[in-house]
Amino acid sequence: MRLEKKNEEKLAKRKGLTGKTILQVIYLLVTGGLAYLFVEYLFSQGILTVGLFYNQLLIPRSVPELGLKLIVVLGLVIIMQIFFSLGYIIASPEGRRRTGDASMYSRNKDPFDDRFS
Repeated sequence: MRLEKKNEEKLAKRKGLTGKTILQVIYLLVTGGLAYLFVEYLFSQGILTVGLFYNQLLIPRSVPELGLKLIVVLGLVIIMQIFFSLGYIIASPEGRRRTGDASMYSRNKDPFDDRFS
């Protein structure tokens, strides 16, 4: 009985993260597509060039141009994911909650607390 209550409590905690995870995966796919289009635009306009990577950043010439584009896309996606995480921290009540704040009420329900009801 007690193990079942404990398992149900763990499952309830994990269910709360499902929405955030799905939203973050969708955001990851969208930002990946947008970053790819933006990098293609930068290379086609000549703002970023292959020579910049090979000569000034000392990347070996054995790395193909597609590899350079993917590195830049990955960098942009990482930066956008950081902004997503900061937005979650600012917008979500769970993200704004500071750890270690004293309170009369626990955020984690004790599964063995209702044994008299």
